[in-house]
Amino acid sequence: MTTPSKVIPIWDQFEPRLHDSMDTAADTSVTTAPRAAAGPTIDVIMTCYNEGPYITAAIDSIINQSRYDVVERIVVVDDGSRPDTIEVLKGLEARCSRLTVIYSGGNGLPKARNLAADHCTSEWIAILDGDDIWAEDKLEQQIAAIAANPRAGLVYTGYLQFDNENPDNRIVAHVNDLGGASDLLRDYFLKEGPIIPSTILVRRDLFEQVGRFDAKIKVFEDTEFYGRMADVCAFCCVDKPLLLKRVHANSITAKRQEMMAHHAFVAFHLAARFPRLYPLVPRRLSERARKLGNTAVELGSNAEAGRFYRLAVQLSPLSWRAQLSFWAHRLGVPLGAMKKKAAARREGQVAHGQ
Repeated sequence: MTTPSKVIPIWDQFEPRLHDSMDTAADTSVTTAPRAAAGPTIDVIMTCYNEGPYITAAIDSIINQSRYDVVERIVVVDDGSRPDTIEVLKGLEARCSRLTVIYSGGNGLPKARNLAADHCTSEWIAILDGDDIWAEDKLEQQIAAIAANPRAGLVYTGYLQFDNENPDNRIVAHVNDLGGASDLLRDYFLKEGPIIPSTILVRRDLFEQVGRFDAKIKVFEDTEFYGRMADVCAFCCVDKPLLLKRVHANSITAKRQEMMAHHAFVAFHLAARFPRLYPLVPRRLSERARKLGNTAVELGSNAEAGRFYRLAVQLSPLSWRAQLSFWAHRLGVPLGAMKKKAAARREGQVAHGQ
């Protein structure tokens, strides 16, 4: 279930870090608060690859947590960054006693996260990507969610998404609450969240039990991991944007046909592990195609959007979402503009604490 959370001035928290993180010379002072933990202990794992311009703001957002007292260690795996990023990491490591940097290379994201987890001993593991930023009470609200939902083994939150080239271009992403699901594996397979890795807090014993991240899966390895987690524990959603998620231009313009192939691989991979999911694969892939169509519309690729919407209908003809997107696009109904207006309303509600 969604855990009620107090209203916080979300823009006041994010604005200074958002703009400071654009400064490649940023070198803010790092202090270490004493440990006086009353609550679960947490280790934070991070990966870094040439994220020197942003990682100081990311680590500062951990240190500035209202419940930094429960953080026992921050483990960063650098995956072969350039010297400028290494210099930033060494400076941070020298000024933060809880920070350990492992200098490696050629691991890839899932293997690097697993390598960081090798150094974890706390009850819970949090993930933060090197270019993302936490709200100051992110861990505080997740700790409250754990207390209210003792069956939960994974707690995730909402997030704000912003354009790295234009930080003022941001939206409050819609996140599905899977906390009350009677069949979590099925609901996650069909609905996802989306669950962004930088929002999660996961029980370390369950992380180990399900086999960590699958290093053989190079794209959407987090989706596959959440599927395995959904089979062994409950999820809990803190339905509030407690993460600032950076979107880079190269990630927006990635080849969407390749993304669809990766979606298909992960869907069949999970279905092979959990055969009762096989009949649901077309519905899952229909929704993935529909969302790729939405992305194509936002980028002005109308012909490509039409192909994805057609694929969504072919995969799941009875899906009202697929049918609505297909016909709205074909008839020129601006669903994308309506979606942006809805996102703007959510942003206004967050900004004003509603």
